[in-house]
Amino acid sequence: MSGQAVIEDGNIVIRVPIANLQTVIDGATALRGLDARWLVTDAPQFAQEVCLAINREDEEGTTPFHKMFDRAMDYAINQGALGVEEHPEQDF
Repeated sequence: MSGQAVIEDGNIVIRVPIANLQTVIDGATALRGLDARWLVTDAPQFAQEVCLAINREDEEGTTPFHKMFDRAMDYAINQGALGVEEHPEQDF
């Protein structure tokens, strides 16, 4: 498996084995998520760069991780996820 999310010690943990980065990048290329084919030549170094990119804040302080997690929560809610209900106070 190229990656997975699990619950561990009260945390949602997202794991992508560094050894599987070539498989992940090949999958992204096949699904047209990347516009060229890439070869991972140093997986630990590339993993560090990916982590920096995932945690990079934009002007508003939002990261790609925030955006991915927001999309995942929205998807779960729209699919009828258990354990969540609409908050009675809608003022932000």
